[in-house]
Amino acid sequence: MRVVGGKWKSRKINGLFKVSHNHVIRPTTDRVKENIFNILENLGIGNSISGARVLDVFCGTGAMGIESISRGASFCHFIDKSLISRQITLDNVRSLSCEKETQFILKNILEIGTCEHEKADLIFLDPPYQKKIAEESIQKLLKFGWIDENTLIILEKGKNEIFKSKFHLIDKRVYGNTEILFLKF
Repeated sequence: MRVVGGKWKSRKINGLFKVSHNHVIRPTTDRVKENIFNILENLGIGNSISGARVLDVFCGTGAMGIESISRGASFCHFIDKSLISRQITLDNVRSLSCEKETQFILKNILEIGTCEHEKADLIFLDPPYQKKIAEESIQKLLKFGWIDENTLIILEKGKNEIFKSKFHLIDKRVYGNTEILFLKF
């Protein structure tokens, strides 16, 4: 895995992950990650990354949040309930010396508490496929003040999973068995 753009372009992250933990965490491929950020930069809604406060939920390796910081986001909260994810993400953050721009919250997103800082401008949501918890996760983040009607949501889900919501679909892409939805309230 690598950072595909921005100030850390081509920097490798998470080198030991594929060997030891691939049965636990399903990272977004570099190709899909690069396409997501290309779409974000060309949505026609202004630069959604520069200066953004980002949430990387079900963060796995932290790759999406790290990519955001590399491309100009001001801060990223990583949220995951997995200790393995925490270790991998924090190792990646330390390797890039971006501790001051990040925070890791070890928590089940469905048990998240009230947000005590600014709302996120951009959220990457990559729940385990087939668990059907994307909608509930977004509703919890909204209820507890982590996001609002201005937040752009990027949802990664299984291609055949049904996702019904009141959100406005801005864009949708399919990569193999993965579907990426760009959503706004």
